[in-house]
Amino acid sequence: MNSQNSKYDVIVLGAGVAGLSAAIHAVRRGLKPLVIESTAYIGGRARSFTDRVSGDIIDNGQHVMMGCYASFFGLLTTLGSMGKIKKQDVLTIPFHFPDGSNDLLHAKGIGNMHGPLGMALGLLRLSFLIGKDKRNLLLFAIRVKLGLCKPGSMTAMELLLSESQSQSVIEKVWVPVILATMNGKPEEVSAKIFITVLNRAFFGPGDSSSLYIPQCGLSELFEPFQSWIEQQGGAIIQSNGVRHIEITDEVVRGVRLLDDTFIECPNVISAIPPHALLHILPESVKHHNHFSSLDRIRYSPIISLYLWFDKAFPGIDLAAIMESSTQWIFRKSTIMEHGESLLALTISAGDEIVNMSTEDIAQTCAKEVRKCFPEMFDARLMHWKVIKEKMATVLIDPETEEARPDQLTPVKGFYLAGDWTNTGLPATLEGAACSGGIAASLI
Repeated sequence: MNSQNSKYDVIVLGAGVAGLSAAIHAVRRGLKPLVIESTAYIGGRARSFTDRVSGDIIDNGQHVMMGCYASFFGLLTTLGSMGKIKKQDVLTIPFHFPDGSNDLLHAKGIGNMHGPLGMALGLLRLSFLIGKDKRNLLLFAIRVKLGLCKPGSMTAMELLLSESQSQSVIEKVWVPVILATMNGKPEEVSAKIFITVLNRAFFGPGDSSSLYIPQCGLSELFEPFQSWIEQQGGAIIQSNGVRHIEITDEVVRGVRLLDDTFIECPNVISAIPPHALLHILPESVKHHNHFSSLDRIRYSPIISLYLWFDKAFPGIDLAAIMESSTQWIFRKSTIMEHGESLLALTISAGDEIVNMSTEDIAQTCAKEVRKCFPEMFDARLMHWKVIKEKMATVLIDPETEEARPDQLTPVKGFYLAGDWTNTGLPATLEGAACSGGIAASLI
């Protein structure tokens, strides 16, 4: 049994975005962090790998950021990775339908004034909405901005219906927004968080709604972290997880690793998912009110897939796919021999199809691509890759939102981070980065 006194001020469990953010903010406070990651990679779910058949670098799942991601962009700026993300000048989303028709949301205002005005004008320009729907949509946006919508414990669907949003507007506008930002269905997710998303992003100031799309594999964004943390006097241990957190008399003492090494430290930040945290908490605190809800948290799946075709895809970076299983398409580059296009597709909250075979999912989505883009009608599917994340994110329904634990716990020296903690934000990269900053600030 090995034991060592830590020369570090705080141990951070997990090298996902929440853990990286916690470590960076700890350094800014003059602390020396030790990050412990059970796997061989950093970034958590935001990672990439090389596809063996094509040779292309693909992500574990396509991630897109928005201009309101201040905490996450602060992390990337620290690591020198912001230059690897392409920013839209203004929010621009093509909508494509299975009959081959399309529409365009271009949230451009007057002159350089974008923000809420640009979003309002962009929505009013959508041709797939009728006049009455546009009017009610605009009135809803105004009420959101003025703080007149009182979501209480409603679901997003209940709120939308109470705000006179028609079924057509819900299906064509709000369902894509909610799926993309909250990984849940309108009848499931918290209206309170939905309102936060609208205020911070879609109806936020300036470039808040602009999309930022990585131009490299996600792992490349976080590669500088190890050298950065070591330059600051910290360290990272990989491929060696934690067996349990040692807590005595509600005071954290340190952590014991899987190889039985005990590392003593007065501060521990857990930046791992709630189900993983339950496995390493001692029984003496597991049933405390602060942690008792962790085993009741629900998760929502995301299916990510990559399709290689022998025909070039239209020259757009991304598109929202309507009335289909596929929700979003992103055009990527490929080095595959005879491959003319590589598409990354995402399906959020895909409970209905997550148990389908990977081949059926790939063929179904390829068929939808051909329908929505007539130019691809005779394109041959050369290769496909389907990635299922059945527990991709926490499903933040009204009950979960009320029960999300704070970063400060009743155990002295023990703190929580993660997109599932009480940030007031959805379970996104921004929520994860924000939580890490909050946790580190409490030490």
